[in-house]
Formats: sequence, structure tokens, C-alpha cells
Amino acid sequence: MDLLSALEIGPGERVALVGGGGKTGLAYQLIIEARRRGWTSLFTTTTRVLPFPEETFVLLEEGPSPTTLHKCLEEKRSLFLASRRLPEWDETPAGRQQKLGGLPPDEVDRWAEELRPDLLLVEADGSRHRPFKAPAPYEPQIPAGTTLVLVLAGLSALGRPLESPWVHRPERVAELAGVPLGTAVDEALMATVLVHPDGGRKGVPPGARTAAVLTQAAPERLPEGRRVARRLLQAGGMERVLLVDLEDSDQAEVWRDDGAGNVRRGTRTRGIYAVCLAAGESRRMGQNKLLLPLAGRPLLAYAVDAALGSCSDEVWVVLGAEAEALLPILQGYPVRSLINERWAEGQSTSIQTAVRALAERAEAILFLAGDMPRVRPAHLDRLIERFEAGAAVVWSVGDGRRGIPALFGRETFPALLQLAGDSGGRMLAGNFQEAAVGASAGELLDVDTPEDYLEAKRWLEVRA
Repeated sequence: MDLLSALEIGPGERVALVGGGGKTGLAYQLIIEARRRGWTSLFTTTTRVLPFPEETFVLLEEGPSPTTLHKCLEEKRSLFLASRRLPEWDETPAGRQQKLGGLPPDEVDRWAEELRPDLLLVEADGSRHRPFKAPAPYEPQIPAGTTLVLVLAGLSALGRPLESPWVHRPERVAELAGVPLGTAVDEALMATVLVHPDGGRKGVPPGARTAAVLTQAAPERLPEGRRVARRLLQAGGMERVLLVDLEDSDQAEVWRDDGAGNVRRGTRTRGIYAVCLAAGESRRMGQNKLLLPLAGRPLLAYAVDAALGSCSDEVWVVLGAEAEALLPILQGYPVRSLINERWAEGQSTSIQTAVRALAERAEAILFLAGDMPRVRPAHLDRLIERFEAGAAVVWSVGDGRRGIPALFGRETFPALLQLAGDSGGRMLAGNFQEAAVGASAGELLDVDTPEDYLEAKRWLEVRA
């Protein structure tokens, strides 16, 4: 994916990069893309930085004139502008390198006006090569002329303790997040700090756009990254979130607010919505199974997490029986809830509650049961992929059965509204173009009985 397009960076843009997890690497990638477009680009810093590999840099301490710099920019198409060499060295994969000093923010603005590059990139704080940070009182140093601030964090920080080997200024991160030092960095904590006005959004000039860039988003980390992205967009203040592995930027994902309060992945105009069905009364279990604890979390949380880690645009939960007891579980999750007042009439009424609420803006609805602790985001993604390849209905197949999670395109919505009782979407079989996606053994386990619950517990113990 072209990152300039993903971030909607156009000619004349002045971009500041703050945070941790690869500011210099991202800047270098953007310069490469700018060069492909025939743009001129100027990179500098308001702090200190290592020189780019094979990149032309000019030291202002050597006294080049504006005319010389302008000519150099036009000839080389990209220029790395620094004030001086510093008496500091870093060990890098390319060997021992000397750091370069940056420019004051007002001087960056002055040179931007003088040289008029198509793209200005400014590294505006430091992170000591750590993936996650909070700013010190004296940073970031963002030039006033900045039009876009990119707030970075590396997903490798997730699951790590708030300690200096993993987090730059962990005591400040702990203060902003309201947690003790040593707390494990989770998705909620990362999002809280990135959107905090004294955290990731500190020092953003008036009128500048703000976007988050979550780096180290290799395939195995995408579900976590998507959950952080949803939280960031729900909190507001970020126009979009880019998930990218800088080693393979072609696989980057963009998440955005469409301006009407809806989360969208990429350029979708209509949403693909994941809906967790959680309205039943759990008759076979004898108590509300969705409240039962599994490894310290309620059963419902596992299906919600799987949906949030998928590439569906938004996640909704349909509640019914004991809704007041389940609502607190959803607090803090970037999900929306619907209440099915007719839950006692069967699952079809929950399906219809979702269809009526989402039909106008949905391209498809992906239903999953709230009692499925083993379903994975990757399986939900495969259902969506088959739908996008042309199927109107996509079923899950596993453990000798076909059923949910299942995805239904908008052409099936009128038929879904005709369902009755506990029949569910299987009554539509054979009426539309269908596809099926196989699931691994046990992945489609739904917890209906005490025996199912014990099996889920054993699975979690083995996984731990």
C-alpha cells in the first residue's frame, strides 16, 4: 500500500512524527514514495537523529546558502537537513553511527518557506528506540506550520510491563494511564496514552490534522492492532489509524471515521458489521453462561475480542435476557449494543434486531454467538474474504456442522426479516450464492452445557 495515499498526504504537506516504534523508518519510507512520485522532500528534526542510509544530508554548520540548498534539493529530490554533528554515537545494524543535531521549530518553518519542498517531514521527539512512550515536559517540539501530526507506537509493546526496557518514560505513561508502574501494556492503556492531550496529542498545532500509526503490525499482531485502532477512533481526536509493518508496507491497513460516526476499514462506503448474539437465557446451563468466568474474564469477552480483532468495520452486541448484568462487561470496549425486547421468541428476533438497526448502512452482517470462546479473528476474516469474492452467504463449517459464525450480504436481509423462532440463518440455505469456510477442530465450540464450559476451561489451561 502506498502510505502517502493511506495517510492522505498531498503536495505541500508538512508532517511531524512523534512517539515511538519507528519514526525514522516511516519517514524514510515516505521519502521513497515521494521520490517515486517525482516530489521533492525535506527531512529534518527538532531533536537529534541518525542519518538515513544512502541519503544526502547537509549540515547547516557548514554554512550552505539558501541557493545552494535549493539547488541540491532540486537535483537530489530529497534532502536531510541537520544543524551539526553531535558527540553522540549509536550502534546500529549498519555499524556505529554519529548522531546529528536538529533545528529549533521556528527555524524548520523558516527553511520550509525558503525551500518549498513538496513534502516536509520532521521528527519532533525521541524515544530511545523503544516502541511506546509518553512525552517529557519539554517535548514534542512541533513546528507551528505543521499540517499533519503522526503519532506512532509499536505493537511489540503490548503485553510488556511498564518498565524502561520496553517503554520510554514508563513513569509518565503510568501517570497518564492512571495505572501503577509495571502494569502490562494492553490495548486500552496504549490507546488512552496515544489520544491523551498530554500524551500522543500533546503540542499539536491548531488546525493540524492528527493520525495514529501503529507499527510492527505483522499478521500475527493485526488483531491487537485493530483493537487499538477501534479504541482510538472511538475516543476521537484521530482522523485515521494506519496499521503497518515497515518491513512489508504493502500489507498496511487504514482505519478511519467516515465523518458520520461510523468506523470504516479502508475505502469501504458501507460497513461489514460483526454482531455478537448475546440475548438468550441459557436454559441448558441453568444460569447466564455469558457471565461465567474463564481465566478471569467473562465468557462473552472472548467472542467480543475475536470480533474486534477481525477486519469487520464495527462490532455490535445484541442483548436481551439479563441485559443489565451484561452491559457492564461491554463498558470500555469499542462496541455498540442493541436490546432485543423479544429475545424469548428465539434467535431469529436477535438477528432481526440487528438487521433493522444496520440495514441502511451495512453491506453485510457477520453473526457470531457470544458463547464461542475459541473462535479466532483470522476465521472471521476468511468469512469476509469469501463474501468480498462474491458470495452472498458464507457459513462456518467444523465439528461436523455448518452454521455460525456466518456472514449475510445485504441482498439476504429481506429473507432474514422473515425468519421465525429459533431457526436462525440456516433457513436461507440454498436460496443464495453460498460459500463455506472450514474451522479448526474445536474452534466452533459453543458453551451450552456445564460439560462445554469445562472443555473451554481445559482449552484455556492448555493454551496458557
